[in-house]
Amino acid sequence: MVEEGDEVLAEWEPSDPASVAAAERELQRWLGRKYVAVRSDDGAHFEPLNEDRLPADAAEVIVSIAMGGG
Repeated sequence: MVEEGDEVLAEWEPSDPASVAAAERELQRWLGRKYVAVRSDDGAHFEPLNEDRLPADAAEVIVSIAMGGG
């Protein structure tokens, strides 16, 4: 686990089912540890993932700890 900064957890190519499956397993592993994920296609807008399936057509999926609030 990286405490600071960014780390690439997985890379995938939508046309490569094996890379998508491997990236989805990695995503599910982090979500199982209570992390949250958002999708970004342009680096400026972020959409929360509502399920644990990898959106293979996303430019990137960002995994982070859940932010408290309220």
